[in-house]
Formats: sequence, structure tokens, C-alpha cells
Amino acid sequence: MVSIDECKLLFYDLPLCRLHVLEAGSGPPLVIVPATISECKDWVALVRFMAQWFHVYFFELPGHGESTPFRQPFSTGLVAETVEQLVDLLSIQRFNLMGFSFGGILAIKTFQRLKDRVDSVLLIAPCLTRRAVTLSRFRTRLVLAVNWFLRRPRIRKAFLRLLHNPRTVSLVFRFLRLIGRIESTIELRPKLLTISESTLEVLGCQINEILTVEFPQPEAKHATPCFLAMSVNDPVLDFETTLNVAESHFETVEVFRTSEPYHQPPDPFTYEGLNREYYETVEKFLKRQGSS
Repeated sequence: MVSIDECKLLFYDLPLCRLHVLEAGSGPPLVIVPATISECKDWVALVRFMAQWFHVYFFELPGHGESTPFRQPFSTGLVAETVEQLVDLLSIQRFNLMGFSFGGILAIKTFQRLKDRVDSVLLIAPCLTRRAVTLSRFRTRLVLAVNWFLRRPRIRKAFLRLLHNPRTVSLVFRFLRLIGRIESTIELRPKLLTISESTLEVLGCQINEILTVEFPQPEAKHATPCFLAMSVNDPVLDFETTLNVAESHFETVEVFRTSEPYHQPPDPFTYEGLNREYYETVEKFLKRQGSS
């Protein structure tokens, strides 16, 4: 496993927040927008893998990890503005953009704001529309109702006490899995035991966005090349619906289909595993973009 010491962990003071960033590589800039409850230590392998072609910037969402919360309520629009502030601070004129899962929403939001500066968009099992979420209408309404109650500070604090108690966190996690169909491969219990109130608040905003998001179709498809990697058996997001949305936004969508029966791998990525499984795929995509 690649050590986090082989990457750089830096802080950038931006107008909206203080951003905790994991960096590696020396090629063209690649900004990876984070998925739900993402911390830098969980993304070292992917950052090191992509750093073979790019200078990679992965950041913890404001309110997560060591990134400070926004002074105003969290929104995906503010995250897109934060990316703009980061690349401006670093004097990056053009960059590539990558998002996994909830990061798909963030990637499209960022692309909409900065499309004239984005060279390519890489989407990994991305959430691009509420219509792709495989929850039933009943479960969707139930999740939104629970989420609405958790917006109340007193209820949120009481819920946090349950999460931080080793005796009750497993019960809460089983409840969350039941109503939200969270995959058994996703091990959230250690994170829930230490989750902060700001992270829980941001998580509530993310859940609401996932279950309500619908991007308007552009008047004309974007010429920016798009790479979509996703399992046709993804149990959380419908593959065909996701592909249709991507193809309605981008002229060229290069698709890498897999057949894994999960949304998130049951075991953490490793640098060696990523190279073994995906090096040639990424290499071919980038070579085609370079020759186009």
C-alpha cells in the first residue's frame, strides 16, 4: 500500500474556507472532487495512480476532515466556487476534472461553472440524476423525511450521541442501511463513531441533493471529452440512466463497462490493484484525447 507520506498534504486558505488538499504528480492538473464522507487518507492509492499522468489535487469537502466548513449553509454550488478559487490561487488556467459517486454531481456543477477551462471530465460510477438512484419511491420519501428531521439542531445532536456510542452505532447503521439500501461492502461504522456535527450536516445536504438532483440539458452538447467508468450491475445507480444523462451533455462519451455487483469496492483501492486493472484503460483514453 502506498504511504500517504509519498504525497503532499497542504492547506489552502480560500475566501470560502480553508481547504485540506492531497497532492501528487507533476503532469497536467487534475482536480478530483470528493465523494460522500471522503478523507484524504482514503484516496491516497487513487491519487498516486492518477499522478502517473497528472498533477493531482484531491480535497476534503468543506466541513469534512480538516477542511473548515463554509460560513453559510453547504451547497454543491459553493463547492464548485471553491474549486474555482483553488485553481485561481494556484494559477491553473486549464485542468481536468474527476468525480466518483456523489462527486459526479460536484463534477457537473464545477464543469457548468468552469467549462471553458476544463480539458476532460472523468466520471466513475457517478450520480448524475435522481432518476438513476435505485431506491423505491417509498424509501426515497422516508430518507428525505429522516433527513429533514436531522436538520433540526437538537435532533442532530441527539443523533450524534447515538453515533458516537459504540453500543448504539451498529443499531443506527443497520437502520440507515435498511432505509437507504447502503451496501454491506461500505464500512461506515468507524467513520460514524467519530463523525462531527459539521460533517453530518454536510452529509444531510448531500443526501438531499442525490435524491433531488436533475441537471437541465444543455442547448448544445459540450465538446469536452468525457470518460465514464461504471458497472452495469451497480446496485445503487442505474447504469443506462446514468449513461443517457452523460450522453445528453457531452458529444463524446467513452464508456468503460464493468460487471462488479457493487457500487463501491468491498476492499479499499490499492495502487498495485489500480495499475493491474485500469492502467491500460486510462492510458488508451488519454492517448486518444492527445491525438484528437
